[in-house]
Parts: sequence; structure tokens; C-alpha cells
Amino acid sequence: MIRFPRGIRSRLTILAAVVTALPLLIGVLVVANLLQRSLTANLQHETQHTAAAVTSAVARSGPSGVAGTTSSVSPGTTVHVFGSDGRVVAEYPRESRWTGEVVPGDGTIVRGNKGYWLPGDLDQPLSVQARTTYGGQQFTVLVQASQEAQHEAVSEAAKLVLICIPFLVGGAAALAWVLTSRTLQPVEAIRRQAERITARNLDERLPVGPAKDEVATLATTMNEMLHRLYTAQESQQRFVADASHELRSPVATLQAALEIAATDGHRVSTENAGLMRREADRLQELIDGLLLLTRSDNRGLVLRDRDVDLDDIVFHHATRLASTTDLTVDSQLSPARLQGDPERLDQVVRNLTDNAARHARSWLQVQTVAGDDHVLLTVGDDGTGIAEEDRARVFERFVRLDESRTREVGGSGLGLAIVREIVRAHGGTVQVDRSARGGAQFTVRLPYTSATRR
Repeated sequence: MIRFPRGIRSRLTILAAVVTALPLLIGVLVVANLLQRSLTANLQHETQHTAAAVTSAVARSGPSGVAGTTSSVSPGTTVHVFGSDGRVVAEYPRESRWTGEVVPGDGTIVRGNKGYWLPGDLDQPLSVQARTTYGGQQFTVLVQASQEAQHEAVSEAAKLVLICIPFLVGGAAALAWVLTSRTLQPVEAIRRQAERITARNLDERLPVGPAKDEVATLATTMNEMLHRLYTAQESQQRFVADASHELRSPVATLQAALEIAATDGHRVSTENAGLMRREADRLQELIDGLLLLTRSDNRGLVLRDRDVDLDDIVFHHATRLASTTDLTVDSQLSPARLQGDPERLDQVVRNLTDNAARHARSWLQVQTVAGDDHVLLTVGDDGTGIAEEDRARVFERFVRLDESRTREVGGSGLGLAIVREIVRAHGGTVQVDRSARGGAQFTVRLPYTSATRR
């Protein structure tokens, strides 16, 4: 069983050799046959001319007239004149042989004029037969010309070309090998560099050549992939570090409270019990948020769609903040019904309003507007706002733009990331801009029905 090389360079070299050899071999056959056809046509014309001269001489002088036409007979050509009884009555050269047979029929008959050439194919002589009469007797003139000289000439020409073919094929293969090697050099450089890149050095990049070709495009694409992997790795490491940091705080508080209770030897005081409950709630909130984001990353959020009055949810949280804070809550609500998961949408509104309440100085605004094919929810405050360069980053996990402030007012650093994932799951978008009073304003755009989700 023949095993072909696996390397691209070897395969392309073999392919170049085959592609070069086949046309050359076919070309040799085509040229040889064209040459054979041309030489045969010339020989036939010459033989017919000789046959016509001999026939005319026999018609004038009988068989003895053949002697007067010998000067027009080419070497390798024989002339035979047959009587009506089929015997040879005249010939040239003397005692020359003839092949085949005399066929019946009038006029000029040409046989053996093959117009093709095959190696080693020695054809029969080219025969021209004609009939004439002299003195009331019928004679048949048979002129035969050997085609061996033409065949040998074509064979020699084909042989010379065939001798050159291996050199041409070898040259084409060598050229293909060199060109393929030069072409694959950047690929080999990319392979060596990619082999050195591990999870510890994802910041390294593959070499991109100066040529704007497919190899450069491949290297650029792989560098973009490495950049995404590097970014994902950094995000994962930052996520793990931030999650560990956030979980450490409530756990440490709980441990301290338990140690105090164990030291006092009494039951846990009401103050410590309240502290422990708050930290436990905070810990539970962190765990729930992490689980939600993990499910979103792995399989996407599973929504339980039903008709939801978004304005009712917003009204509930606006009322809650108005009664539990000193903020002025400005509610501008229009009826806004859509299909969605009521629990998840409630989480969106809660996170946005709680975030606004934490950063507002004295004023908070909530608004719902029903559009042609979507619902708009806006939540704004009069706090310090968010710088334009931080507005995209604020939706990342565990991002705090002001550590000292957020540590005082609370917040897990997951609220806005959860908002973005839930809104995306509903086929909507969320963005942050500057509010009318200089703070932050979050705008959520949600489609009416689940059929319009991407």
C-alpha cells in the first residue's frame, strides 16, 4: 500500500511534479502525432505522384515503360505492375518484395496511411494502387513506400523531448519545494511561538509578517484570540480574587461575633444577632449573585415568561425607597406591560433603584415609557455620576469606581453585572449616561415580547 507524505511541503512538491509531468507527456504524444500526420501526408502525396507517373508510362508503353520512370522513384519505394492474371510483369527495383494484396476496384486506392503515432508501432508500407490499360490488356500498378524513416524521425524527436522531461519535472519540483518552504517559514515561526505560549504567558503574541497574505491574516486572527484568552484569564483571576475578598468580609464578621459570644459565655446578644443576620444576608446575596452569573456564563439564564406590568414593579420599589429613605423620589410612570420573568425583572429594578439610592444626595427619579416595540425604564440620581470612560466598565463584576464610598454605603459589586445579564437574557440593552441633575442615569430598553429577542 502506497503511503503519501503527510507534510504540506512534500504533497505540494509531488503535486507540482505530477502537474508538470502530465501535460508534458500529453504534449509529447500530441506533437508526435501531429508530426506523424504531416510526414504521412507528404509521403502520400509523393507516392501518389510516383504512382501517377508509372501509370501514365504503362498506359503509353506497356510494362516496359516502368524503366523510364525510375528516376522519380524515391529510395525505399517499390513499384510493381501486375497483369490481368495477377502475375508481376514489371517491378522496380528488381526482385523487390511487396506486401499485402491487390484489391479489386478502379481508380486510385490508398492504404496504410495512418495519421497517428505510437511508440514501437512500425506500420506497413503506404500503398497506392491504380489501374490502366495497354493494348487491350488491363494492368494494375502498385507503388509502396516504407514509413519506417518517418516513424524513426518521430520516435527520435519524441525520445529527445522525453529525455528533457525528467529535468523539467525535477526543476518544477525543486522550485515548488523552495517556494513552499519560503511560504511556510512564517507558519513554522508561528508554530514555534505558539508552542512556547502557555497559560503563564498569554500576553505574548505571534509574529505577523510584513506581507498582507493569508498567513499574516492567520497570525492576526490568532493574536486576537490570544488577546481574548488573556483578557478572559485576567477577568477570571480578578473575579476569583474579588469574590474571595468580598466573601472574606462577612465571614470574618461572623467569626468575630461568634468568638465574642463564646468568650462572654452567654447567649448571643440582640446587637450581635442583628449583625450576624445582616452579614449572613450579605453573604447569601453574594452567593446568589455569583450563582446567577455562573449560570448565565455556562448555559444562559432560564426565564419564566409571563405578562408583567413593569410600571407596577417600579412603583413598588419607588414607594419602598420613599418610605425607608430621606430621598425625594420622582416617579413618572406610564403603563408598560411586556413578556418576561417577573422575578428577574424585579431584581433588575431593585438593583438599579438601590444603586441610585446609595449614590444619590437627595433626589432619585424612576420612569417608564412605552414605545412602539419596546419599553424604556430609566433610573437617575443626583449623585457624583460616572465618568464617561468608566461607563462601560461599571457593568463588569466587582467593579467599584470609588472604593471608600462604596465600602461605606454597601454593595456587593455584582448588582449592575446582574442587571446587564438579566436584561440581555430578555433581549434588551442597558446603558448609563448623565442625569438631568448631574448624577448617573441608567436606561433599560426591553422588547415587548420574547419573539423579538436575539
